[in-house]
Amino acid sequence: MKYLNEVLEFFDISDNYRSYQIELFENYVGKEILEVGAGRGKIIEILAQNSEKQFTLLELDKNFFDILNNKFNSKNIKVLEERTQNIKENKFDTIFYLDVIEHIEDDKFELDTAYNLLKKNGHLIIIVPAFQILFSKFDQKVGHFRRYRKEFFKRYSEEKNLKIKKLVYFDLLGFFIILFSKLLNLTNSNKTTLGIKIWNFLIPLSRLIDKITFHSIGKSIVCIYEKKG
Repeated sequence: MKYLNEVLEFFDISDNYRSYQIELFENYVGKEILEVGAGRGKIIEILAQNSEKQFTLLELDKNFFDILNNKFNSKNIKVLEERTQNIKENKFDTIFYLDVIEHIEDDKFELDTAYNLLKKNGHLIIIVPAFQILFSKFDQKVGHFRRYRKEFFKRYSEEKNLKIKKLVYFDLLGFFIILFSKLLNLTNSNKTTLGIKIWNFLIPLSRLIDKITFHSIGKSIVCIYEKKG
């Protein structure tokens, strides 16, 4: 987890990427929000600014849990060291899994649990790494079980009768950066850090290319489900 914490620190200062992530889902965020695997809490830190929304953050890792507790001291943000299946009393408008379910071995069970916590017409917002061809030593070091394709989310929507509001790949340049890093075996800490900095600098260009290519390929997937009323 030490390595994951170091990587997330660099992702948290990757302001171009965080801004791009939020742009992709911000129109679907409700008032009662659950984030599963909140990590260092950067996305919520941004969303909670001058907001009356209510946030519940779940984090099992003790180090990240302590970071969240120290970072958030607000009546509208609750931090819990709990598993999703232990949350019984609330129904949420929005549930986030932002680069999380790839860390969970039984991903479908986790999504089933989230489905049951979601209000009717609420939104389940998921971001995951895309394309198993990109799976590398970096994925292993940060605790990924897999990478995804859109077909996984299409099948799940049919099983649970969920409406897909958005399902796209994004960050085409990131796809090629990861591919070249894998082919050249650039996985040590210093090279990973440099790669993240270069990649964040290129995000505005990647956003433009994604639009031109209609989000047909990318290093990540964003899936937004709506629970049918």
